[in-house]
Amino acid sequence: MRTVTVACCHTFGDPRQVVQVETRELDDQRLGPTQVLVEMLAAPVNPADINIIQGTYGRRPPLPASLGNEGAGRVIAVGGAVRRLRLDQLVRPVPGVGAWQSALIADEKQLMALPDGLEPEQAATLCINPATAWRMLHDFVRLQPGDWVVQNAANSDVGRYVIQLAHYLDFHTVNVVRRPGLETELEAIGADRVVTEELDLGARVKELTGGAWPRLALNSVGGASALNLAKALGRRGALVTYGAMGRQPLAIPNGLLIFSELACCGFWVTAWYERAAPAKIEEMFAALGLLLRDGELVGKVARRYPLAEAPQAVAHAMQEQRQGKILLTISS
Repeated sequence: MRTVTVACCHTFGDPRQVVQVETRELDDQRLGPTQVLVEMLAAPVNPADINIIQGTYGRRPPLPASLGNEGAGRVIAVGGAVRRLRLDQLVRPVPGVGAWQSALIADEKQLMALPDGLEPEQAATLCINPATAWRMLHDFVRLQPGDWVVQNAANSDVGRYVIQLAHYLDFHTVNVVRRPGLETELEAIGADRVVTEELDLGARVKELTGGAWPRLALNSVGGASALNLAKALGRRGALVTYGAMGRQPLAIPNGLLIFSELACCGFWVTAWYERAAPAKIEEMFAALGLLLRDGELVGKVARRYPLAEAPQAVAHAMQEQRQGKILLTISS
């Protein structure tokens, strides 16, 4: 038997109050034929984790719930019928298994292979934020080098990956933030233009782009901010919503939709993984893995916490104007 540490919740509510850290016994001596024993190494605290604990996410896990939608671990034992995974390989438990635990046993189908050669912290944050940015830049508009993308929440984790990936792919970005003073920092990672929410993009976007209309808008705020993005789009552009930080619904005038022939779409990376072919996932991981390994793609870390301090990590992740990702360091 192995004693493991698990961050969990027994009820939904304020994450600062309901997240608990417990020890449990794990029978690691009798793996089933397709089961895998994984030692978890690192895991981020994502907005989706906060929403799950609050009970407001798209899906509610059964209670008590082992927490953590994303993380990286190392395979340390496999059942006799396991063929897809190997010892010492980096893997990610799929959502629902719980990445915030020191070790776990899962069926081979519940684990995703991660690219070789990544540091655990890089691997732990590969699957949600970088993947969300990658898919939105590839799946909604056929962008060409030199095209413009406009986004709000540009200082968020996804926003920063959008900036870096767009720069790598030779797209240009107009980046909307809530407060001034972020221009130098975001331009250093590849942002072309950085403006605040007060700017009327419909009236000013062509000044920012040198006469071009953006073809893709990425919305993580909603409300008036999303409308501002929609006004900046050229004909037949796409407004893609992947978050709701402002907690306000979209309100796009009928005329803007009709006469500009805009497309309004939603994107949820969890659902994308469920419908994507394994080869498509591997292709994306290979591309993102190379960029992470080579330093072309860098995630900003605000602070690291040991697993035993998961409640404190969650509280920190809920702070406004937090600069960077909160990480749980689980095993060395």
